[in-house]
Parts: sequence; C-alpha cells; structure tokens
Amino acid sequence: MEKNIKLNLKKENIKDIEFLQGLQLAYIGDSIYDILAREYIMKTSISKIKDLHQKVSEIVRATSQSKFAKKLLEKELLNKEEISIFRRGKNQKINTKAKNATIIEYKNATGLEAVFGYLYLKKDFDRLEEIFTNIIEEYEKGKN
Repeated sequence: MEKNIKLNLKKENIKDIEFLQGLQLAYIGDSIYDILAREYIMKTSISKIKDLHQKVSEIVRATSQSKFAKKLLEKELLNKEEISIFRRGKNQKINTKAKNATIIEYKNATGLEAVFGYLYLKKDFDRLEEIFTNIIEEYEKGKN
C-alpha cells in the first residue's frame, strides 16, 4: 500500500492553521528559522563548517531569538495576527528549557518560532523574508 505524497510548497496550505497549538507552530518554525539563518550565513561567509555552525548559532540560540523578538515588538513590526501567534507560542506550557537561556528567553524564542511556523504554513514567504531581514539587520548591528 503505497501513498502518493506530493509536497506543493507554494500552493497547498495546511487547513485550519489557526487551530494548531503554539508549540506545533514553533516546531516547524524552529526548522524554518534555522534554514533561513544557515542560508544567510552561507551567502555571507566563506568559512569552515565549524565556523559556519558558530555563526548560525549566534542567530538561532534562544537568547538571540528572544532579543530579536523583543526588537520586532518594540518596533511594532509584527501585525495583530502575528502578535497573537507570538503570544500563543510564548504562553504555551513548556516542559523543557534551553541550556543557556532563562525561561523567559526560551518562551520568547518559542513565540518567535511560532510566528515563523505560522507564516510558513500560510505560505506567506514574502512576510517571512521581511521579518527575517529585520532580524538580520539587528544581528548585524549587534556585531558592530
């Protein structure tokens, strides 16, 4: 019994995205955020894999994600819907904790990942890119 599964990344949405739990959205959002960070570092750095991993880690660690989330909120760069998704992810009961982050930082990072997951599942790739570009601008400012 063979299933024919075809991923059509640009067209088919997951139905009822609004009913997914915050942690479900964060689960996929974590991967999307990580891929965007890796792509950015690959495009801007010619380094050994170890160095690439270190640079990506600076962007994807919970403490950084929390800082980036706060900046997005301060600058009012998230719309009402995205703020709602952020809060849903942030306020969900979490039974784990990041190694080097406070619980608040971890919850903020989870909220940000939920936004990325939501936008990805909605197929709103332009908005994903817009938000990630703002994050990278903050990241670059912090390096200087």
